[in-house]
Amino acid sequence: MFARIPTVLRSQEIIDKAFSKASKVEEPYHPRKETRVRKEIQDRISSIEGTTVFNLTKLVKKFPSNDTLHPFYRNLLDMMFDLDQYRISLSKLDRTADKITEFSSQKIKQLKYVPSVPEMNKIMREYYGRVASLIGDLDSDLSFLGRCRDFMKQVPQIDDQTPTFIIAGMPNVGKSSLLSRITTATPRIAPYPFTTQSIYIGYLDRNGKRIQIIDTPGILDRPMSDRNTMEMNAILALRHIDSTIIFLFDKSRESIYDADSQEKLFMEIKANMKKEMIRVQAKLDISDKKTEEFAISASTGDGLDELVDYLLTHSPGVKYAAR
Repeated sequence: MFARIPTVLRSQEIIDKAFSKASKVEEPYHPRKETRVRKEIQDRISSIEGTTVFNLTKLVKKFPSNDTLHPFYRNLLDMMFDLDQYRISLSKLDRTADKITEFSSQKIKQLKYVPSVPEMNKIMREYYGRVASLIGDLDSDLSFLGRCRDFMKQVPQIDDQTPTFIIAGMPNVGKSSLLSRITTATPRIAPYPFTTQSIYIGYLDRNGKRIQIIDTPGILDRPMSDRNTMEMNAILALRHIDSTIIFLFDKSRESIYDADSQEKLFMEIKANMKKEMIRVQAKLDISDKKTEEFAISASTGDGLDELVDYLLTHSPGVKYAAR
């Protein structure tokens, strides 16, 4: 969705591009100078109209509208930018394209009834000045949309049509090991543009069915009171993904976290994310006993088949279709 957004040119770049292309328009020799100049100016107006309107309408069409953005992306965008301004800026581009189209038609029609070359050149100067003014008035909007585009290009691309699970748990409990063991060999890494954290996305394909598994290092691995504003915002954004959370407990002999701390984090995430959660005991191979229904070892593979079978048969539904 965001990969198709083109580079956003600034006002002067659009003006220079349009006027440069128009300056190359020349009519072949005609015995009547007035006829030749009139046709040449008409063609230049059409050229400027085509270039400016194309650039503006392309942006309006390629930027996703506020109404069709998935709540996950809308939440991320709203953290960094004003969504009302986003909607207003796209609307201004659309209206300006319509104004240029209408003004171009007026000037081409006006040229038909002007007898002298000086009057034709006056119309051309008026047209150039008006179009430059209309495009120039968009500069702050184009700059704003350019920043939005740069942000959107970095946003992690989550497939909202694929059943999704999010892995959570304290640091070093085996989240990345589980992800790499049951999904694609090289999970896709996508940075959050507003934090130092990244998310890791892997896919599990079996028997014609695919599920998406997401690990969020540094986001869902410690108490809410220890988080900064951006990390809390990331959690709020994750809430909008229709998903189930796989929470890993490390109750092994080597665990650096006591059971109470892990249980507290489990309850905090459950309260804040408001999602179904699956309790999974990790590092079974170095644990004294099994304490959860699902107990696994990413090292030996014990319990992984049972967990995968459960994930495939209890995949969360798809609430928001891709636009």
